[in-house]
Amino acid sequence: MMQSLPAFQGSVKPLVVQGRPTLTIFDHRFVFVIGMPRSGTTALARLVASHPKISGLTNTGAAYDEGDYLQSVYPKEADLGGPTRFGLHRNAHMTENSPLVKRAGEQLFAAWSPYWDLSKPILCEKTPANIVRTRFLQAAMPNSSFIFITRHPMAQALAVLRWNYRVLLSTLVRNWLVCHRYLAEDLPHLRHSLMLRYDELARDPQTCSKAIEAFLQLEPGIDASLIKPGLNDPYFRTWRTRGFRAGPHRLRNIAKRICSKAEVRYIEHRYERQIRAFGYSFVDPGCWR
Repeated sequence: MMQSLPAFQGSVKPLVVQGRPTLTIFDHRFVFVIGMPRSGTTALARLVASHPKISGLTNTGAAYDEGDYLQSVYPKEADLGGPTRFGLHRNAHMTENSPLVKRAGEQLFAAWSPYWDLSKPILCEKTPANIVRTRFLQAAMPNSSFIFITRHPMAQALAVLRWNYRVLLSTLVRNWLVCHRYLAEDLPHLRHSLMLRYDELARDPQTCSKAIEAFLQLEPGIDASLIKPGLNDPYFRTWRTRGFRAGPHRLRNIAKRICSKAEVRYIEHRYERQIRAFGYSFVDPGCWR
């Protein structure tokens, strides 16, 4: 059964933004779009923000309009090791017990408000690294909902590898596992959350859009045509052919392909059982979703 949205409680000082209404965090609902880097969070956030009652962060000048770059309340992803290893940092996981919670809501709202359309009742923020601080955000901004998107760790790792080809795939898989363990630990503490899978979104964006509208208790209005299908398929082909370490020079290319085969064997042996706990598999094509 769908949970009702939490009601606001307490008070906070009004935020004054030049040329805009005087508003507080209690005048809006917030929706956080969350998933690992290269897991579809950008596409999902655009989908959510396409609803006429929702505003996403725009014209921020930051990469992918992520709120992480605009705030100074908690450690940025880059401070935790970047997209390849942020979940492995000892200070990555944040909950309602953090001493930073007390004024975090006001400070985050002040940092993000200039980039939202405050006339909209729901404000959307997207930062992948928020996967390890959902309870912190819920405590700071109580009228929050969370939409998660998960992607096969192999496809996610290969997508990140395109940013940084030097990083070990095993490090990326380990980062995926640690972050999803934090997520599994935190989910029971969240009052309002929705979980989507990347392949489901790509295969049937219309159904996923309806699920998001129902989750946020909104009438139809999301533009499902924004989602492009089939984006996982090239990564699955690359994994099967062990071609992800290929380089421009023939001898170097041969060496990299040998190295990539060893990487795959190690990852499949070391992490297969662990990722199966999350419904994925490196070796079973039926779980390549």
